[in-house]
Amino acid sequence: MSVAARERWLPASKSNSAPAIDGAGFDPAVDGFGFDNYSTPPVPPKPAEFVSEGDVLRYLTAYWDTALRAQLTLPLNGGPEPRIRGIAEQLCANADRLFGTKGYCYGMAATAQWYFEEPAVVPVDRDSTSEIVHVDDPLEDGSATPVRDDIELFHRAQFLNADSWLRRWPLLRPERIDYRSQERELRATIDEFGSAGVTISGDNVLKGHYVLLYDYEATDTGVTFTAYDPNDDADEHAAEESRTIGIDTTSYEPLMGSYDEEYDRFLFNPEDRAIRARARSKARRTR
Repeated sequence: MSVAARERWLPASKSNSAPAIDGAGFDPAVDGFGFDNYSTPPVPPKPAEFVSEGDVLRYLTAYWDTALRAQLTLPLNGGPEPRIRGIAEQLCANADRLFGTKGYCYGMAATAQWYFEEPAVVPVDRDSTSEIVHVDDPLEDGSATPVRDDIELFHRAQFLNADSWLRRWPLLRPERIDYRSQERELRATIDEFGSAGVTISGDNVLKGHYVLLYDYEATDTGVTFTAYDPNDDADEHAAEESRTIGIDTTSYEPLMGSYDEEYDRFLFNPEDRAIRARARSKARRTR
């Protein structure tokens, strides 16, 4: 079993690591939210309330000379500007459509992970994340919804981040997903940080789902990862059998476990922590 399941040891030497904390590993019955994944208000906000298309374009232009140039393999006739502008427009179009999502799985997983790693940032007076039983807690203060604010900030930030979109493209061509590397990277990330988020999907990747892996068991033929699923609250995780996905290490094919009837692929983005670090910084500034 992963060391992360028994110890919460997070090395301080990594620039994007959380502070070192002693204690038990992530437990969805304790560290998951006490409410299920939820829907948006009837009229969700527009992406422009958070960032303009001009902001995205400037970010992509600055990003061009590093990771983005390597991602684009087609020749850029007339220079990079038309392609960069096209990507900016697509990011904003996707964000405009997905800000009206019927669920906040990514935001809930990312926020639960943050609260687990840095308990001091939890914005309500509760002994554990599982005791946050409503997305609008603290209900006694009708003027503030700090937990909802954190969840929705994390969730929406992904739609306007080039790394988040570019690195999910293999989901469109699942035969290109290298599950040998996925297995190695997931195990290393869970061992180091205690959890790792993955996107799971079928052919329609826009209907995918996001879960937080927090433990694994390796055998001679495969690795089984245990997941916190934001669609279920902490009590359900405590009462029911663990949710799992895995990898067959004889063929390096995905094993969808608890999700086999709905999804057929999953993807771990090793840059996820760096992507979410920006959202964490923004959330801290709003405290």
